[in-house]
Amino acid sequence: MLHLLKLEIKKVRDYNPFRVMAILYILLLPASLLVTKGFPKEVIDAVGAQGFYTFPNVWRFLGYVGNWLGFFFLGFMGVLSMTSEFGNKTLRQNIITGLTRKEFLQAKVVFIAAVSLVATAFYFLITLLIGIIHADPFYFDVFTQNLSYVPRYFLMSFGYMSLGLLFGTLVRRTGFAIFIFLAFGVFIENIFRGLHLYYTEHRSCLFYPINAMEDLTPVPFPDIANDMIRNMDFKPFLTPTEATITTIIYTGLFLFATYQLMMKKDL
Repeated sequence: MLHLLKLEIKKVRDYNPFRVMAILYILLLPASLLVTKGFPKEVIDAVGAQGFYTFPNVWRFLGYVGNWLGFFFLGFMGVLSMTSEFGNKTLRQNIITGLTRKEFLQAKVVFIAAVSLVATAFYFLITLLIGIIHADPFYFDVFTQNLSYVPRYFLMSFGYMSLGLLFGTLVRRTGFAIFIFLAFGVFIENIFRGLHLYYTEHRSCLFYPINAMEDLTPVPFPDIANDMIRNMDFKPFLTPTEATITTIIYTGLFLFATYQLMMKKDL
């Protein structure tokens, strides 16, 4: 596995689009939360006494920001990881030089798992740093609240990158694959969800892949809004358990579909 990971790192190390995505993710994750310092006092007060930057709220707010960044940048990395193979003809070359198609896909899975792990570690460290700086005083029991966001963040990152692998394998051309990935996440799934809700009026419309990944680290409502949501007959979000199980199932399906495409002889 380590050998396969090293091969993938060599491929993307000097690949400028991938490096740009990684740098933007690293810069924007902490910067996007610090922008909230410019929010009006009314908005900050609505969040609650704990604010944006202290535990346990900082896990939620930075997790939500990271979810959006994960879709765009980590998802795009998943697409680029595969389309670059087709564009540079390295996929066929890898197979000719002794790498089986199964091993090739294993290398991709190990690579996106490693990237997801690094992204999650970065999220954890930035959240920890911001939370400790603004903690006055620091309480360990408050720090551990919402700590479940960390494994859910990893699953979210891995899910987006797995979907990116699938679209990269299916479409093959980088620009078109990124466009389809973006259109699916922003428009197409929402259209299907809207039609689903219109005709069924049932919360099963929440169990779509992008929505499930979004609900792993959902929009952090103030306490008053959370109380209103709890009293609603139709819950607008999946529970953490529902989102976790749904994302695991979809991620498995994405990787299985990618594997089936990889086994085709015309690659």
